Amino acid sequence: MLMPYLLIEHLEELRDWVLLEYRHASEWWGEKLIFTNVEPHEREELAKLGSVLAQSVTEFPFDRSKLIILDPFAEEELKPEDIEEDSIIVVGGILGDFEFTGKTKKFITEKIEGAKARHIGSVQFSIDGSAIVAKLIAEGKRLDEIEYELNPTIKLDEFSEITLHYAVPKLDGRLLLTPGLIELQKRELGYTEADDEISDEELEAFFEGKGEL
Repeated sequence: MLMPYLLIEHLEELRDWVLLEYRHASEWWGEKLIFTNVEPHEREELAKLGSVLAQSVTEFPFDRSKLIILDPFAEEELKPEDIEEDSIIVVGGILGDFEFTGKTKKFITEKIEGAKARHIGSVQFSIDGSAIVAKLIAEGKRLDEIEYELNPTIKLDEFSEITLHYAVPKLDGRLLLTPGLIELQKRELGYTEADDEISDEELEAFFEGKGEL
C-alpha cells in the first residue's frame, strides 16, 4: 500500500517528552515523516527520525491542495477517501494542554490557504497519538473504528499514580503508549533510578490489568 506523507510542524522546544513522541511517530511513519520549522541546533537529532526542513510549512511552496491539516476545530473528520499517496498530512508539533487551545488553527490552518482541514474526533491526542490515528485512517480505518482510552491513569508505586490528560489510541485492545514515557515520568518524579527501567512487557501487563509498575 502506498502511503501519504506525515508532516510535523515543530512548534515546541525539543525537550525529552517531545522527542519521545517524535520517535514514536517515526516508528509508525518511517521515511514518510517530515519535520518543518526546525532550528539549526535541532536538525541533527530530528534527521535521525525523518526528513528535516528549516522553513515552516506555512512558508514552504508545497502544493497546498495536497495538504491535509489535522485541526481539532475543523468541521469535517478525516476519512480514508480524503487521503491519496501524494497527500501530506500535517500535525502540529504541540504538547497538549488540558483542553484544545486553538494553536493549530492559529499557527498553521489560518496561514495556509487552499489546504484541507480535518479533525480526528472530539478528544485530544498527543503528537504521536495523532500520527498513529492518521496512519490507521490512511490504511483504511474509519475514525469511529479506532479505539482509544481517554485520560489513562498510570500507577507509579503503591501510593502514587499519574493521569495523562489526553487520549491514547489502542490497537487490538493494546494501548499504544509513547515508549519511554513512563520511565521519563518516574525519573522526573524521582521514583526510579536510570538503571531501574520498566520493560514494554511490564507496561503491557499493567494496562491489561495483569501487573503493577
